Amino acid sequence: MVLNVCERNSDDARRPASYSPDQRPVKPTTRILNIQRPSVYREHPGGDIMKAIIFRRAATAAAAALALCVSAAHARDDYPARPLKMIVPFAAGSAADTLSRAVATQLATQLGQAVVVENKAGAGGTIGTMDIARAAPDGYTIGLAAQGTLITNQALYDKPGYDSLKDFTPIAVLADVANVLVVAPESPYTSVGALAQAIKAQPANKFSFSSSGVGTSHHIAGVVLGQYLGKPLMHVAYTGAPQGMVAIMSREVDMGLYNIPAALGLIRGGKLKPLAVTSLQRSPLMPDVPSLNESGMKDFEVTLWFGIIAPAGVPADRVARLHKELNAVMSQPAMRNKLTEQGYDVARTPLAPPTDFTALIRRDLDKWLPVLKTMKGGAQ
Repeated sequence: MVLNVCERNSDDARRPASYSPDQRPVKPTTRILNIQRPSVYREHPGGDIMKAIIFRRAATAAAAALALCVSAAHARDDYPARPLKMIVPFAAGSAADTLSRAVATQLATQLGQAVVVENKAGAGGTIGTMDIARAAPDGYTIGLAAQGTLITNQALYDKPGYDSLKDFTPIAVLADVANVLVVAPESPYTSVGALAQAIKAQPANKFSFSSSGVGTSHHIAGVVLGQYLGKPLMHVAYTGAPQGMVAIMSREVDMGLYNIPAALGLIRGGKLKPLAVTSLQRSPLMPDVPSLNESGMKDFEVTLWFGIIAPAGVPADRVARLHKELNAVMSQPAMRNKLTEQGYDVARTPLAPPTDFTALIRRDLDKWLPVLKTMKGGAQ
């Protein structure tokens, strides 16, 4: 409603009754003020215009504040509102990259937003892992974590650039990969027991094993095996797993402990002879091959796990959303079958909560740091 208020010139108030209009030096002026006011103005019978204006401004400010609150809540509810980035600290085409891309594809479907995989390899995975730690903690950057990046590198590098317990938000462990102890088909050793007996009977470093480099799970497994038997083994590092396994086949070295996905084809082709796996239980891909644990080496376990992490400080509701959708992804039969065929021991669903992932990192640091520090001299 519009209020018309007339204001007269102050000279009119002082004009005498007999004053003629022709005698006025200045013609009186009349101004009409159009003031838009809400109907609630009727509650102000005194017609106090300033109060009405103040009231209107206060109401406008309150409405704006309410709109901001609603907008913020709506933004939280809409997460994610844009594509996510998944940093993989390993080269494209690696086993870790294959796992990451398979998960990213299905996670995008669950979230309704693209999940872009970005490979940042180098320095044993420290480069990409540093980028994960330094990203904004808003839930839009996640990354693949591995036992090597969060555990091994903490011991092998003086300054890896991150603290595994302080700089990340663990979300979920996705899968494990065990190693398999292999020898050449012509090797006289047909069981772990026979091999262990021969190692114990020989001088230290008499038996040799190959690996794809210092600090790899192949290297760690060989060192732990020698410690378990009380006889150090000679480590021979090659440029990659294929070269290391060729050295076993040609009898340049006595044995090796390689990731199941890498060795499976050669085992099935009769090029390598498996004696045992390094997981506590047998691998479903090789059900006839015992574990070292059941072969007399109680509690022997060397596995490599992979999981999804984010920078420290991601809001709890977004961590919960990511965990929920990852659980949905890893529960899909097609996904589980695909990863199992590639040699991964897929995590059971429902996936363990983030607190369990944190506990795993802490436990593995306590378990492996003393062992890993003995290998530090070979790290770059």
